[in-house]
Amino acid sequence: MANSILSFITKFNVAPNSSSEELILKFSLILLVLDGSTGWGLDIFMRIICVLMLAFNKYTSNKFLWLLIAMLLLFFNSLQFYNIDNHKILFVYWVLLLTVYLWTKKDIGYLRANSKLLIGLVMLFAVFQKVINEFTAPGFLHGCFLFDGRFMLITHFIIDTPYQELLNNRNSTTILNMLPINNSSVTLTSSSYMGSLLYGFQIFGLIFEALVASLFLFSKRESIVKDIALIIFCIGTYFIFPVIGFSSILLILGIAQAREKFRKYYIFTFILLQFIMVPWQELIFYFQNSL
Repeated sequence: MANSILSFITKFNVAPNSSSEELILKFSLILLVLDGSTGWGLDIFMRIICVLMLAFNKYTSNKFLWLLIAMLLLFFNSLQFYNIDNHKILFVYWVLLLTVYLWTKKDIGYLRANSKLLIGLVMLFAVFQKVINEFTAPGFLHGCFLFDGRFMLITHFIIDTPYQELLNNRNSTTILNMLPINNSSVTLTSSSYMGSLLYGFQIFGLIFEALVASLFLFSKRESIVKDIALIIFCIGTYFIFPVIGFSSILLILGIAQAREKFRKYYIFTFILLQFIMVPWQELIFYFQNSL
C-alpha cells in the first residue's frame, strides 16, 4: 500500500527549470513549515510533508504534493476566513499561484510577473483599507502606543513617561473593555509632542506604502527602485510592528519577482527580520534600569 502511494506521488515529480525556481519553492516550503496554516491538525501535516519535500529534492517541485497543499490550505483556511491572520490568506493565493505554475508548465517569467502584481495589489488594498478606516485621522497610532503592550516601552523611551503610568493606561482600557458602561471613558497619559510625532509617522507610513504599491503596479519589471522601496518598507515597518508572518511572505514574493542579482538583498533582509522576535524593548529597558 505504502509503495503504491509513493509510486503514484513520484509520477508527478518534475525537475526545477532553474536554480531560481528551486530557491522560490524552497523558501515557500520553509514558510509553510513555520507559519503556513491554521489549526494543529493541518500544522502537523504541513510540517511533515513540507520538511520531507525540503529534505528530498526530487519532491520539492512535485505537482501532486503542491496541489494537495493548496487544496488543504484553501479548505481549512476558508473555514476560519474571518478569524485567521491576513498574511495566511495572502499565502493561500501564493501557493495557488505556485501550483498553477507547476501544472501549466509556465516559465519563470510567469512567477515574476504575478508575484510583482500580487505585491502591488496587496499594498494598494492595504492603503485603501486604512483610508476608509480613518487611518488618516490623528490618534490612530497614538492610542496604540499608549496602551498596547508591544509599543508601550517605545512610548516610555520617546517621552520619558513612567512605565507604571503606561501600565495603568493598559489596565484601565482592559477593564473598560471587560465591563462596558454607557458613556464610560478613561484618561490616558501622554503629551502633545507624542501625538504630533506619531501622527507624522502615521501619514508618512501611509504615503510610503502607497508609493511601494505604485512602483510594483506601474514600474518596469527590471527596475530595482521598487525592490529597494519594499525592503526599506519591511525593515522600517516590521521592526516597529513585529508581524513576522506578513513580512516573510512579502519578502518571498519579492525574491520571486526580483532580478537574480538582487535576490541576495531580499534573502539578507529575510534573515535580518527574524530578529524582530527578540524582545528589544524589554532588553533596553532592563539594561537602562539595571545600571
